[in-house]
Amino acid sequence: MNTNSQIPQYKKENWLIPLFMIAIVLIWFLFPWALSYLAKWFEWNIQNPEDPNFGTFGDTYGALNTLFSGLAFATLIITLILQRKELQLQRKAVQDQQIEIQKSNDIAEHQVLITEQQADLLEKQIQKAQVQNFFNVLFPLFNRKKAYYEEADKLPVFGPSSQLENIKSESTFKTLHFGAVRTYENFEKTYGSDFLQKDEIVRILKKMIQGSQYLLSYSYLKGSKYKEYFLYIINFIENFEGIDDKDRDLALSIFISDFSTRELYIISLLTIEDDVLLDKVIKHKIFDSFIKNDRDGRSIFSLLYSE
Repeated sequence: MNTNSQIPQYKKENWLIPLFMIAIVLIWFLFPWALSYLAKWFEWNIQNPEDPNFGTFGDTYGALNTLFSGLAFATLIITLILQRKELQLQRKAVQDQQIEIQKSNDIAEHQVLITEQQADLLEKQIQKAQVQNFFNVLFPLFNRKKAYYEEADKLPVFGPSSQLENIKSESTFKTLHFGAVRTYENFEKTYGSDFLQKDEIVRILKKMIQGSQYLLSYSYLKGSKYKEYFLYIINFIENFEGIDDKDRDLALSIFISDFSTRELYIISLLTIEDDVLLDKVIKHKIFDSFIKNDRDGRSIFSLLYSE
């Protein structure tokens, strides 16, 4: 039964108890008068010991006392029963309240879960938008490489006067690539088995570059926009907010894939006198393909650019 429907019945039962008690008190007070009236009506001489009705009043009053005692006990039982019902109703009300609270908690938890899901979805949408924005900005930057490459490829190529006619028609990158290969081969033949530290390798390479007739144009390339562009793209990918390492690795992979073997050799030359650039190519494994192809582990790329 619903608690709300039980409350009116309970209130009705509570009103019966006072009425019942009032009725008992009235009977208690009216009963002696009624006995006196009956004695006069039936001409009982209740004060004469010889009268056969003598003692009737006392016996009747004693019976009334017994009756009232029984009624009092019955009233006590009824009161206990009513109290038991009251406790049951209170317990039922508490249980219903607990059920309502539990339902409210379940609804609140469900709402919190929905809110968290919406927040996660919003965060993913924001992250997706940031990644899309990152690549939308990055790809146009990639397109600038061609202009910087062509500009750097026209830098002056210097050499001994006796060889000027042989190299003046060659491009800057072709000349530097040839010189880099010759320099690295000479280093590997001379120092490949010496287990040198990276600082010592850099020092030796600087000295070898300074003495190479094909690498004098290297000094021009160090200050070119081509080098600045390469370093700028790496810094841009590293510092762009809202993307994870997976997106950064993908962007770097796309960026490096546009560089030829010749260009990567030139980048390796540029790291010799640029510690920042050297650290970044090692960190991002720019020359990892060269290192994997070096079975002996004696090439410049394995010795200088391995982590």
